[in-house]
Amino acid sequence: MISTAVLFSTPTLPDHPDFDIEDVKGLAEWRQTTPMLFKLLLGGAAQAVAWPLYDDGVEHVCALAAPIAQARASWQALSSLMAPPRDAQAIVARSAIASLLAEGDEWLLLDCVQLIDEDIGTPAFAAQLRAIADESAALHTALLRGEQPALQPLLAADMDAIGYWCSSACAHLGNIEERDVEELPFLQQLQVHAWVDDAQCYDVSAVGDPGVHGLVTPYGRWIVPLSLQAVELCTHDAENGWFTYEPASQAGCQGLLDLNGTVVLPPAPGKLYVISPHLALRLREHGASSLLHLPDGAVVMEGVENTCERNDGLLEFERPTQDEDERNVQGVMDQHGAIAVPPVYSSVQDFGTRKKIAIVSQRIAGRFLFGLVNIRGELLAPCQYSLIDSATTSSPPKLRKNLIYATDAQGLVCMLSLDGKQAFTPQYAPAHYLPGITAQSDFLFVIKDGMVWRMDFAGILLAQVDTVDGFKADISAQLNQAMNLGRQAPVERNSYTPAQVIEQADRDQLRAIAALLLQGDEALARRCVDLTLEELAEDHPDEECDGDTPEAACLFLLWSNASDVLGHGTTLDWKSVEQITIIGQHIAVPALQDFSWSGFDDGETITDGFHAIAHHLAPHGLKLVNMHDGEDTYWLAVLREQDMAAFDAIARQSAINPRVY
Repeated sequence: MISTAVLFSTPTLPDHPDFDIEDVKGLAEWRQTTPMLFKLLLGGAAQAVAWPLYDDGVEHVCALAAPIAQARASWQALSSLMAPPRDAQAIVARSAIASLLAEGDEWLLLDCVQLIDEDIGTPAFAAQLRAIADESAALHTALLRGEQPALQPLLAADMDAIGYWCSSACAHLGNIEERDVEELPFLQQLQVHAWVDDAQCYDVSAVGDPGVHGLVTPYGRWIVPLSLQAVELCTHDAENGWFTYEPASQAGCQGLLDLNGTVVLPPAPGKLYVISPHLALRLREHGASSLLHLPDGAVVMEGVENTCERNDGLLEFERPTQDEDERNVQGVMDQHGAIAVPPVYSSVQDFGTRKKIAIVSQRIAGRFLFGLVNIRGELLAPCQYSLIDSATTSSPPKLRKNLIYATDAQGLVCMLSLDGKQAFTPQYAPAHYLPGITAQSDFLFVIKDGMVWRMDFAGILLAQVDTVDGFKADISAQLNQAMNLGRQAPVERNSYTPAQVIEQADRDQLRAIAALLLQGDEALARRCVDLTLEELAEDHPDEECDGDTPEAACLFLLWSNASDVLGHGTTLDWKSVEQITIIGQHIAVPALQDFSWSGFDDGETITDGFHAIAHHLAPHGLKLVNMHDGEDTYWLAVLREQDMAAFDAIARQSAINPRVY
């Protein structure tokens, strides 16, 4: 329901025995705010009263009432201070107010329940109701003294200050709902498209002109008149307080209306996306974008992309960079556009509700490293950790005795204090790759000289536990039992340490895979395999290499050396569809240097782009291969068509699951 202030009259108050809800007459209403005139008319005699619409069987005081005779006198006094009406519309509006106040009821009531952000019956609600009554008294005093500066919005006849007045105005909020079109005579002259619940209006057009849309309430108030000539009218952002529209005379331009139909931002080139009640993103042609403050339209930031609300109530945004290694960086702002975390990170996870600390990451030397920031954007721990423990990939850091488990860039265990300082110097590797197993409530499992030890949060070794293999076997048994897997057949091992890959991998098979990736260059293939195994030997001994076979576990490091480094392949994320257009820069084979594709501009997916590449390669006797089908990351290489049968055989032997386009 749209928050609305409603003004109505009644012969008696609800505590009178003759009170009848059917005698209530609607006078005026206004969405989102309580107009100054509504408060002024209540004056110094405003009193808090119960209102049956909200009582739920309990008499709670929730509305303000005043004698209507005082309201008439106040309107007459205000009219004498106002400048003469500028046009016929202003004359009609003032006459309507005078006639509605003169209809004879005893009491004027203001219902502003929906605009008080507290529960009825609570002290906080009562305090806000008293504040409105005090404001009413202050405005009435200013009127009696002729203090025109205090009344300026009324004297200027601003709609926000006066509100919408009409005898058909809804008497109370419960009546604003869809009704049968046949019951509303004014709709008979219009083409009704739909009831729009977000706007509490009918979407209508003039008969014979269905392309121009307007919004009108069930009581005949035009929120978006047909004279605005809106050919596109979006109400999805009504919950944030706004409508977007495009006029017929300005194709490709969008403007912004508030829920009362007032033009807040005039139409300008580009699409408007409301981000919060206080912010909108204007996306112009070629991706240029501006973040605008609402309602004044002031530019908060240029070049903003992919803005969205987070679980912690803040707004995440991205900005493009010139860095070839990282296309966008992320930052965080509040709902008003104030920067909480500057856009210098690859990711910013949620802030905790109490400690207000978030995990951030940066891409450094080809890998993502993590750090900590506070809600003021201050970097507590630099991005130098390979892992900082959290419940999920978007959660705040997980606390144990007000310390945070982390592993440094070399994979060694550490604990961080809330100010980002290390509790001890890292020197031991974790005993298990799952942080929840290594990090207990008050100690850690670490590895020293091939044995697992318990270590306290100050870095002091407490007791030896088991061998590494024994410890991992015990943990696996516990996990299997917890997951009710104890009676199932043992699962084949599908991960290997670097030493196991080096010892068990079939070098001839690895050289054969590399030769295929390098289009038959066997000498270069041998060099790539040797380089790959050397890199594995330098890895941490407890590193996990996933794969159904040692060759499959080795594949992606081998692929990186054989393809990516030497220009024979590339890695693309599923969102990187724009990279298809420059695939020749990623895979430096001559056949792709003249490849072009316009599908990105036509809204096609990255898979469509792969098929376009495959079609382009076919006349050259080449195939595009994704080395690991079924994942969100594509490991792309180009193979000769004559090598495909050999590649298929090797893929089956080494349990690789490729996709050929």
